[in-house]
Amino acid sequence: MSNTAFSETPIPHVPAEAPLRVNALRILGTNATRNSFLNSVTSNVFNADTTEQVLKRVQDVAAQLQKHDIFDEIKIYLDTNHDIADTVDVTLHLKEKDKGLFETKVNVGNNQAELNGGVGLRNIFGGAESVSANFAFGNRTKASVEGAIETPFRGNANTKIGVFVNGSIRDHSQINAYKESAKATGIRLKGWTQYGEHEVAYAVTHRDVLALPTATAGVRSQSGTNEKSSVFHSFVRDQRDDAVLPTKGHYLGIFQELAGLGGRGDTNYLKHELNASYHQPLIDSKSKDDAKFILSTSFRAGLFSTVLDAPKGSDGPKISDRFYVGGPTSVRGFKMGGIREAEEPVGGEGYWAAGASLIASVPGLTHLPVKAHAFANAGSIVSSTKGVSLGDTIKALSETPRTSAGFGLIFHHSIARIELNYCIPLKYSSTDLPEPKFQFGFGLNFL
Repeated sequence: MSNTAFSETPIPHVPAEAPLRVNALRILGTNATRNSFLNSVTSNVFNADTTEQVLKRVQDVAAQLQKHDIFDEIKIYLDTNHDIADTVDVTLHLKEKDKGLFETKVNVGNNQAELNGGVGLRNIFGGAESVSANFAFGNRTKASVEGAIETPFRGNANTKIGVFVNGSIRDHSQINAYKESAKATGIRLKGWTQYGEHEVAYAVTHRDVLALPTATAGVRSQSGTNEKSSVFHSFVRDQRDDAVLPTKGHYLGIFQELAGLGGRGDTNYLKHELNASYHQPLIDSKSKDDAKFILSTSFRAGLFSTVLDAPKGSDGPKISDRFYVGGPTSVRGFKMGGIREAEEPVGGEGYWAAGASLIASVPGLTHLPVKAHAFANAGSIVSSTKGVSLGDTIKALSETPRTSAGFGLIFHHSIARIELNYCIPLKYSSTDLPEPKFQFGFGLNFL
């Protein structure tokens, strides 16, 4: 995240509609950044015709420069031009950041923790380009490394394009008895708008699935190498006030993947997934204990569709592509992936899950990062959607809901949320793996 300092000279109060134009713009303090790149970012200020437009365009320029994350300081000066009426001269004083960067951090996800590190160079060609190498080690991601080159598209900090190569070794034994190594090469485009963040990527991934000695026949049948050629799109809108323990706001994530593009690869499918949550304070007491009640609701759903004209010999989704439901961060009261239509733990091709939690401060412990909550969860899954109409799939999912309820404590930190809950599975099938006991979970996104 950028720590860029930004300042601008105060402007005497003048009517917003008063005529004003930018006569000249000077940029000082740059050595590594190309003039052509800076011109592409700043040229729009000359299209302003009023005081309001000039101030808005200048602020937009500063915001763009800050988003590029190549400057430590951005200072803007506006001086009245005494030779030409109704014009100002703009001066940008910039201080460039060092080219090299190094960072380490701990990432916590779906009951997994990772140590992440990265090295890189920024502004390598003077146009906010970057090259980076990142690594990760954790309890489920045993090893992961990625190299990437990225550049703004036409100088726009809100649109970036890049290429990447990565490799990983992941242990899936918490759900299925197998490990998977993967290598991918691809290209991706990222875009930021007022509505949210988009990402589009194309990648060719070579995967090797290794079944462990305790694997079932269904898992062993997935062993071996396979190739996936896919296009992935995601849209994320995050309006929560906090990613770990939000008290208000909403989150919306929409994800799609088309595999088997151009007839390449061993797998062919169209995958859709939705992840949404809404958080609202119910009671906000002004007492010293700050007894606040927060209602958090969430919904997730996913579906695989059959792609028409699938190449001969290609299969549907592989074991690591499929959906899994159940666990401390999913439908609580079940083992990870413990909601299933068949005894084989190979995931499903359609699912839904929903949850509601009432969160409150613990009396006498408001000075500690701990909350109490009660929850209710529900969800369902179907093993296959191939050859099944959407209506029949929805009917099957709605007829077999699994439910659970419980209560527990939430410990929250800036990097993770930890829950200790007593879970009571209320409805389940003979193929499920319920856990009517205390359940421990850590991550960021809980149902």
